Amino acid sequence: MKANFIRKAVNYELIPQDEFVIEKEVLIEPDLFETFIKNPLDDYDFIKENIELMYCDNEGTFHCILVTSEQHDFGILVESEGYHYARYTAYLPKTSIRS
Repeated sequence: MKANFIRKAVNYELIPQDEFVIEKEVLIEPDLFETFIKNPLDDYDFIKENIELMYCDNEGTFHCILVTSEQHDFGILVESEGYHYARYTAYLPKTSIRS
């Protein structure tokens, strides 16, 4: 099992605090998903094609795409801020989506 560890974390870094809306689920091939999670700062066509769906509104809510594959039990929330790469990301278990 793996997790992201934060060095000298303060309480607000440990508790999810950002509101988000999933505007679209983007299902990609497992090999491409593996490449994406290893290199999220590369440019991707699936981000470019959905750029208009991703923004942060006046209330601070992130409007995102959820990038995942059928073979993975999690997805990555992406808000690209107008870029073709994953500028803002968050891990999201699929159990959180379908609950």
